[in-house]
Amino acid sequence: MRLFLALVFLYLASSTQAKDFSKVFIKVDPSVVVITTTETGQRLTKNGMKSVKSQGMGSGVIISAAGLIMTASHVVHSADEVMVQTANGNSYKARVISSSVGADVALIQLLDPPAKLPFIKPWDSDKVAIGEEVFVIGSPYGIEHTLTVGHLSGRRSSTGKDALIDVEFLQTDAAVNQGNSGGPMFNSKGKLIGIVSHIRTQSGGNEGLGFAASINMAKRILLEQSPLWLGIEFVLLKKQLIKALNVPYTEGLLVQRVAKGSFGDDLQVQAGSIPITFGNEQIVLGGDVIVEVGGNTVYVNRKGIKRTTDYLNGVASGEKIEITVFRAGKKLMLSATKP
Repeated sequence: MRLFLALVFLYLASSTQAKDFSKVFIKVDPSVVVITTTETGQRLTKNGMKSVKSQGMGSGVIISAAGLIMTASHVVHSADEVMVQTANGNSYKARVISSSVGADVALIQLLDPPAKLPFIKPWDSDKVAIGEEVFVIGSPYGIEHTLTVGHLSGRRSSTGKDALIDVEFLQTDAAVNQGNSGGPMFNSKGKLIGIVSHIRTQSGGNEGLGFAASINMAKRILLEQSPLWLGIEFVLLKKQLIKALNVPYTEGLLVQRVAKGSFGDDLQVQAGSIPITFGNEQIVLGGDVIVEVGGNTVYVNRKGIKRTTDYLNGVASGEKIEITVFRAGKKLMLSATKP
């Protein structure tokens, strides 16, 4: 009897492990895209400063027939050009519509979407329980439309006064590597529940700690709030650098680069051009230091970020947004019309 029970257990265990995802993969994979980006930066050479182009790759998921695509913010936020390759191999130009660096989610739009574009609607990530099987589709290390399977390992939320913004990430042991960023996470029935964000690793590769922005958070931020795409990459100035740069503020955002076509580009924010090593950090000097937004001093805490976000969201389309930067030892107010 014991032998019989043991054989039954082994059969059930092997059946569970061998679950077939082929049909659901065929159903959802046409909505998954490969995103390639181009950025232009300044590099110091023995012949002086030179403009250098670099390329990036990530993944995304089409959520509407009109060509709206959700992806990770870090894939497209500072990109000068964005190209999208659909599952049938066709490529299309796209533009960034909205991006939240803190939540690591972004919305891009195909400029000339084809007819009958396959898409999948965002589901309700609150309906997924810890322990359920999930799968991810993306382009790890450039290997396109790769499926990896795991479980929902946990929910990681940051809320309250100690968090800069309210975020929720879904943890998974499904293999996630470079190139998966921005790709979709599905439940076992093919419901869209997350957008792949990042991994935690000591080796540099997958160690079973992958994180995806929950789709409910992505919907709230991208579809309801729709934050402005600033396209500005920056670092928070520390006290030593504030003094070294002679900036008369306690905090500031040192601009590293500005994406072409972004609102930061419209404002004519100046990017950095002199790479240095500060402690263990690689940064670029020579760019603007953003010190005020809408007349309010920049503070990188929950209250300060909320004030900045409320100002940017509160300005109506067609009205001016104003920021103050510190450039070449002087304060300078920049403004541009909100799209």
